[in-house]
Amino acid sequence: MTRVIKYDFLRIAASFSIVLLHVSASYWSVVDIHGGEFIVMTIYNSLTRFAVPVFFMLSGLFLVNKRKADEGWMPFRRILKLVLLFYVWSAFYAFQGAVVDLLKGELSAEVWRASMERFIFGHVHMWFVQMLVGFYLLIPIARQISAKKEALRYYLILWIVFRYLFPTLTGAFHWDTLQARIDSLGMDMLVGNFGYFLLGYYLEITEIKKEVRQGVYVMGICAAGLTAFLTVRSCRETGTYVESWFSPASLNVLVMSIAIFMCFKYCGIFDKVKKPEMWIKISGYTFFIYMFHMFVIEKLNLIGITTVSYPAVISIPVLTIFAFLVSLLGAFLAGHIPVVRKIVLLH
Repeated sequence: MTRVIKYDFLRIAASFSIVLLHVSASYWSVVDIHGGEFIVMTIYNSLTRFAVPVFFMLSGLFLVNKRKADEGWMPFRRILKLVLLFYVWSAFYAFQGAVVDLLKGELSAEVWRASMERFIFGHVHMWFVQMLVGFYLLIPIARQISAKKEALRYYLILWIVFRYLFPTLTGAFHWDTLQARIDSLGMDMLVGNFGYFLLGYYLEITEIKKEVRQGVYVMGICAAGLTAFLTVRSCRETGTYVESWFSPASLNVLVMSIAIFMCFKYCGIFDKVKKPEMWIKISGYTFFIYMFHMFVIEKLNLIGITTVSYPAVISIPVLTIFAFLVSLLGAFLAGHIPVVRKIVLLH
């Protein structure tokens, strides 16, 4: 596909939202459920939940449509690149403590074993990269499904029904037996995030009427509000920290994600932006920002600068902007070091 600047802006927006998500969630599960700070954190957290699905949608949008001659039948080069990136970044997070202990001459076998385990499984936020590897393996299948729009629409309908509608209904009415029978059908390919991978491509090739779009935008706003409301209510009713409404598997997050994607697709302002090459450059740094921002947040927390150090309504946006800009600066510097650029950036 040719370069579409609006999707660069969407990638940047999703990247910033990921940072906001992790900042707002860093102390979410320890503050008082009945306090005002919890509500503020939940609202910020809820507004970000489109970010991961949108990243999946953008990946599918471009990769499902591509047919590179040098890629062959299986996208092994992409997969190997992603695996390399995963373990480079995994090493960056896993061995920090071990390196410090080694320099002090205090490295123990226990610390080394713990570091190796973290290295193998990756840092907590790197699950996204592992899932992308699985999606890349399915690219040839995704292209076959997407080759005919009718087949693609049929898959997405089944995906929405089995992943969202049935679980929402059976959960609301406590029809556990019915859900168990549905699960017994073994429709595993219809209950994961792979549908997002195809949904981005489908929305791109489908023209949607203005009246329908406006309805989706209203639903998206309502879904964001419902995410916060239902999360607070569930937490207070159960006395525990309930995260189910934040999940990409929840219907409210699906609606939010579709609304955001459509908003950027049809917003004409991005086609008139000045200096598009600058935004394209920043868009190319979003993978680094995703991988590096947790390091910034963790180090801030280590020196006592956290979301609970100050009122959350102020601390969350300030820390988010700081972590995003520091990560962006890190990406800029890494992008100008030839060897480093090849092993930490994903283009």
